[in-house]
Amino acid sequence: MKVSIGNLHNMCEHNTLFLSRARIYFQVNGHAVVDEPDVPDLFFFGGCAVTDRMRARCEEIILESMGDHPGASFVVFGCLAAFPERLLASAGLHGTTLRIIPFAESSRLDDLIHARHPFAVVTANRLHGHFPYQPLMGPADCYVMIAQGCINACSYCNIKKAKGQVQSRSLEEIGAEISALHRSGERIVTLLADDCGSYGLDRGTTLPELLTRLCQSVPDMRFKLFTIFPGLFLGYAEQLEPFFAQGRLPYICLPAQSAAPRVLELMNRAYDPGELAKVVARIRALAPDTFIYSHFIYNFPSETWEEFEQSIALARIFDHCVFIGYGENSATRAAGVVPKCSARELALKSGHLGKLIKQGELSAFLVPIA
Repeated sequence: MKVSIGNLHNMCEHNTLFLSRARIYFQVNGHAVVDEPDVPDLFFFGGCAVTDRMRARCEEIILESMGDHPGASFVVFGCLAAFPERLLASAGLHGTTLRIIPFAESSRLDDLIHARHPFAVVTANRLHGHFPYQPLMGPADCYVMIAQGCINACSYCNIKKAKGQVQSRSLEEIGAEISALHRSGERIVTLLADDCGSYGLDRGTTLPELLTRLCQSVPDMRFKLFTIFPGLFLGYAEQLEPFFAQGRLPYICLPAQSAAPRVLELMNRAYDPGELAKVVARIRALAPDTFIYSHFIYNFPSETWEEFEQSIALARIFDHCVFIGYGENSATRAAGVVPKCSARELALKSGHLGKLIKQGELSAFLVPIA
């Protein structure tokens, strides 16, 4: 069988890793991964549902492909599969066979292609076709997935709907994969999860315990952490400090999202930005070479200019960050937060950020709207 794999959000490490894994999965099961114009037997799409706008863009690409290939077979996989209504309603109009396979039901792929090697046992460590948007992350990076889902309940996020509660891999399974990578010559691995801080909380263990085990078993391996919810990070900070001091953690992503307490409350992100700044300062003292990265959402419903400036001030404590303009997601609680910030406010804030970045006053990558 010939399979075409469509990555509809190649800036997302998670989506890209799963599609990279799917590429290997199809190949080890004897199928050819092809690019058009070589017409495939199966179109396999992974997309994003982070906002209504992003979801609609992904759906349009799939629907256009259905229209171009009537009677073909399609699979929609991953986060987008948690929102199948529009695609299912349209599939019959094109005479296509459409299967919706969310993360939790990935074993259905095995039945579909009569797999000799189940999807559950296939791993990928490189991101095929990824578009890196942050410094010190690129095609040479080696990734190991440690968990899916998270324990948090941020009001703007639908990871819980797409993936559910945190599901962590065992210490033994992760350790075996990293040991194999070490034997192959890797010395830096990026630990990937929707929230690394949630790791192990479904198994009676924690991220610091995982790092302790890994650092003991592969003494010269270093680990990038992408990403950790600041609230959980602050609880683990003292346990993590020795790893920073030993140079074992050269990179960490701490997605602040906002520095305004009122906005953080609306986001349902319970942590103290001032305390985060103090801990980041301690990391700087312990490990000056560690690269500390962050994410910010701006123009969140009801955000004032003063609150926006608070986020900019906090962003300056990081080596680099991404500022993403808030995009509405009707499937989240944040969609009910009013008043909404206007398009004019978004344009003014985006312009201000762009000016600061251009003048070298802020190290950031700007995404005006998700």
